[in-house]
Amino acid sequence: MDTAFFRFGSKAKNQDEIFGTTVLPVLMISIIGVLIMWWNADVIANFLGYLGDGYYVKWFACILGLDAFAGMFYARFRLQSRPYKFLFYKVANVVLTLGVVFYFLEIQPRIGGNLTFAVKRNIDYVFIANLIGSAVIAFLMLPDMIKVKWHINWEIIRKTIPYAAPLVVVGIAGQINQTFAVPLQKFFLGEGMDENLTQAGAYAGPMKIALLLNLFTVAFNYAAEPFFFNNVGKENAAKAYGQILHAFVLACGFAMMGIVCFQEIAILLIGETYRGPQDIIPILLFSNLFLGIYYNISIWYKLSDRTIFGAYISLGGALITLTLSIVLLPQLGYIVSAYASLACYAFMMMAGYLLGQKYYPIQYPVKAIIKILLFYFFFVIGTILLKSFVSSDGMALLVGIAIFALFLLILYKWQKPAIVEFLAPHV
Repeated sequence: MDTAFFRFGSKAKNQDEIFGTTVLPVLMISIIGVLIMWWNADVIANFLGYLGDGYYVKWFACILGLDAFAGMFYARFRLQSRPYKFLFYKVANVVLTLGVVFYFLEIQPRIGGNLTFAVKRNIDYVFIANLIGSAVIAFLMLPDMIKVKWHINWEIIRKTIPYAAPLVVVGIAGQINQTFAVPLQKFFLGEGMDENLTQAGAYAGPMKIALLLNLFTVAFNYAAEPFFFNNVGKENAAKAYGQILHAFVLACGFAMMGIVCFQEIAILLIGETYRGPQDIIPILLFSNLFLGIYYNISIWYKLSDRTIFGAYISLGGALITLTLSIVLLPQLGYIVSAYASLACYAFMMMAGYLLGQKYYPIQYPVKAIIKILLFYFFFVIGTILLKSFVSSDGMALLVGIAIFALFLLILYKWQKPAIVEFLAPHV
């Protein structure tokens, strides 16, 4: 629904009315969803293999409901180009959550006495902190909620619901593609449940390092998506979209090579017990790069009101993820999850591009982007090979610094005209 609001509110004079109409279904679905999960918490927990832990489902249901509702207001801030308000709520949520976690796990035990909440596990305090953070942000948004014109315009509903419905499928399939690696390993690695969970936990550590690139992608998408909708139909808009993808690939390569070259530092973000198989990091970095390219390319079906194609592509990606994981995890182990992610996003990227050129042609610099991707590939492989010849993290870090400097120099010399053009309006 936030994308539907972007689509129909970007040019409308009655933006407030469109927002009021699109936010109400989100509120109602959030309430209904929370109630269903709350009432069936034990059933859901038992199905997932967590007997007697239904209270987790209740907490997560409330977090999801609050965040889904708040997400519509984040969308409004983005469309109205109010980045500071958007940033305030996002940062406040993180700071508050971390502050509560720090209090429960560090301060309270030091000052003595009983903790405020009686919980079964210390990890529960992290989830409670997330719930408190989401609730407080929803409370802080009350002034914005009061200003909403709460009503239903059925003409707007007839446009937005058919547009948004396939995006629900996109979201569900996207969650399978992005977050199901660990759950699939838990059930299909072929060992006992405890051993599977141990291996899945080890896999999750390096996966978080690769997700640093995805965080960059999400940040880029936050800024680019309102631009796409606000400029649809304008002269040279399609060309500008292609230039944005070019800029994204260049910036993403900078982030990706930074992670590869300084992997010894990045891995310190994870506890020593959970650092796991670091050889999957480059694979997952490329899969996240393909996902970021797909995010940019997939704008065509949102602009042309063909969101059903987004559902088809996402379902195809989910089918690849599930099939490869279920069939190959028992034989080949955790590495399958990394290659399944790569195959999934490579398929989605290519399918998104080919269908987009048929239904909503955009002038992408395809040859230039392919050359840049090959350049990244050889540099990543070269970095891994060179680092394999050194015996200490210190030497590996020095090698990484040298390679990163060379990478930046070559990339700048090669792509200087494009880089200068991208930066010129902001200098």
